[in-house]
Amino acid sequence: MLRIQNLHLGFGERPIFDDISMVVTAGEKLALTGRNGAGKSTLFKVLTGEMRPDTGVIEKPKSMTLAFLKQELPQDYGRTVMEEIKNSLVVITQLQNELIDIEHKLSDHLLDHDIMSDLIDRMTTIQHQLEYLNADKIEGEIERILQGLGFSQVDFGRLTHEFSGGWRMRIELAKLLLAKPDLLLLDEPNNHLDIISIRWLESYLRAYEGAVVLISHDLMFVDNIADRIIEIDRGKIYDFKGKYSAFIEYKKVRKDIEQSEYNAQQKLIQHKEQLIDKFRAKASKASFAKSLQSELARMDVKDAPDEEQGAMKLRFQAFKPGGRIVFEATGLSKSYDDLLVLDGVDLLVERGQKLSFIGQNGQGKSTMVKMISGQLAPSNGQIQPVHEIKIGYYAQEHTDILDPMLTILQTLEDASLPSARPMVRNILGGLGFQGKDVDKKVRVLSGGEKSRLRLASLLVQEHNLLILDEPTHHLDIPSKEALKEAIKNYNGTIIIVSHDREFLRGLAEKTVYFANQKIRVYEGDIDYFLQKMESEDILQSFQAAATPSIAQTTTVKVIDPEIQKNLQRKIKLIEKQIDQLELKIKDSELKMANPDFYKSKEYDSHMSQYQKDKNQLKSLTGEWEQLIEEMG
Repeated sequence: MLRIQNLHLGFGERPIFDDISMVVTAGEKLALTGRNGAGKSTLFKVLTGEMRPDTGVIEKPKSMTLAFLKQELPQDYGRTVMEEIKNSLVVITQLQNELIDIEHKLSDHLLDHDIMSDLIDRMTTIQHQLEYLNADKIEGEIERILQGLGFSQVDFGRLTHEFSGGWRMRIELAKLLLAKPDLLLLDEPNNHLDIISIRWLESYLRAYEGAVVLISHDLMFVDNIADRIIEIDRGKIYDFKGKYSAFIEYKKVRKDIEQSEYNAQQKLIQHKEQLIDKFRAKASKASFAKSLQSELARMDVKDAPDEEQGAMKLRFQAFKPGGRIVFEATGLSKSYDDLLVLDGVDLLVERGQKLSFIGQNGQGKSTMVKMISGQLAPSNGQIQPVHEIKIGYYAQEHTDILDPMLTILQTLEDASLPSARPMVRNILGGLGFQGKDVDKKVRVLSGGEKSRLRLASLLVQEHNLLILDEPTHHLDIPSKEALKEAIKNYNGTIIIVSHDREFLRGLAEKTVYFANQKIRVYEGDIDYFLQKMESEDILQSFQAAATPSIAQTTTVKVIDPEIQKNLQRKIKLIEKQIDQLELKIKDSELKMANPDFYKSKEYDSHMSQYQKDKNQLKSLTGEWEQLIEEMG
């Protein structure tokens, strides 16, 4: 279906792809793997024509359809979710219009026989295409896919800009799945999905008739879908037929062979160089030495195998232990105006425990950890902390606390304990900041790079309660493995919010499931929870148990239209304020980029106002996220 032959693409002196070839067959399910920066997303851009290779050929049938789920959100056109989905299905409208046109032409009894035969063939093809796209049942198909990705019926009529970036990515994914292309390219499709939606997507993709090429650092997701693994490593590709779990074993063997071959060649080179040094001064052996030099010049010298990042050891610094009970939440509730998120939650966490918080997006997981960390105050109830609890809190929206004028290395050194400073460069390397990367200024970093830098800062500080909210986003597989090992070896208490099942496997001793303003604690890891979900149908039973009574519904108007309108008005107002502040902050930072600014009289007042603006932006962003979460 698609063939790549002798593809070469380089940036400067570094080849991203060095004469690679591969074939993707119809209906195949395969995964691209490799370190961050290896070229996975670049290959997708080459396949879609967004980037052109230096040399090589990409062959595909003209009739082949292809769709690409990018990490970037498209422009918002002010449509509702349902309107946005239907607007993307132009192919159905085009086929239906063409079918009507053909039927009109066929009504002409004077039509030439050959033309009539061609029209009938085309009509049959169109009917098959419309049947494949479920055109006559498209409304039901749209609802099925949207609900599978976590949307409720109420969401269908909401404007797309009311949703957070993660939910808008789900809309983009829904559009691609409904288009049913021959080849589906998915770049981290599960980054913004919860465990329930991920399981639904796995089932959908396994049954998908077209070919799927996916990039994902979620090992269980890859293992449940792909039957072929292609690793991109130092410009080459390694093609493996089988599941990812089997590929891991193959890769270990391959690395051992590469190391043995490299060692043997180095030993041979060293031996020949010794002979050359020994005989080049002797007239009788000069020709022999020259022959050896020619052999060395012609030799294809192997590169030293890269040391795996996964071998890198990360370690959290444990503060002195606190009391036996780390904190106790009693009757904890949180609401925003009339919208109730958590209702009467009780949770006791003891020293040294490792807990995972799971559940669909918008069910209160992040709200709960913000109350535990003191970022938010509960509406009712209380959280009773114990003396000498020191919290380390990782949340992706905290990237704005980084100083934009510092380098990566300076940021981590400033945050580091004296005892951890010798490990700073190794820690940064383990999280993907290699070589000169550490000299980049924070202001030029991507959101993912800032998130990894925030995670690195927790590795050089002391704490005895560690709260990690989606820590694996933006991490490649070796970095995730190193982080998981660090969590296992940590002596303090840990709460992890994550949808990555492989990462959570064997990590948390308790799983806390959030749904319908309540929590339920399971005495086991994610595998135990998933087994329970299969055997007890947790989703339906828990939903029924947590459904508000008639009396409750009169006071908790979760989907009341008037409440939604009020929330929408507040969101628009805050978004306007955020836009104005971001422009103001950007102007300030442009002034700060001028070296003469720091000598000016306005320096103190400007920096004071700049910090106030940053604090206000942080506050508004937090408020906006909470409102978006409640709308979702």
